[in-house]
Amino acid sequence: MYPMNNNDNNKRAQRTPSQIIAETEARLSKLRLRQAKIDAKNTPEVQALIAKRNGYLAEQREAKKLLGNGPQSGAVRIEKHEAWIAKIKQECADAEIVVHNTGLLIDEIDDQIAALSVYNSMDAEA
Repeated sequence: MYPMNNNDNNKRAQRTPSQIIAETEARLSKLRLRQAKIDAKNTPEVQALIAKRNGYLAEQREAKKLLGNGPQSGAVRIEKHEAWIAKIKQECADAEIVVHNTGLLIDEIDDQIAALSVYNSMDAEA
């Protein structure tokens, strides 16, 4: 096991003045760039471009929803609609059976009514 207090490993590298100046200048140039972006946002041309960019970002975000795996994705929506379509098709098939069967029952009742009407009219004649 290595000793915990090894003075050789705890030494910090001393930065030279030129390194400190270079780091400070890099930081300063980043700050200037950020300020330039902030200042540019106030010009009408840049504002129009930013609005256009934001519109494209929103359009891209919606497209990614459709292509993703979430509940709003195209695949999930298609799956749900296919389930609905299957259910509707089954309801249509059931409705055809109901229409056919009730038609037969209605015809049977009409025949019974007609038979009773003929029977009643014969009794009335007699």
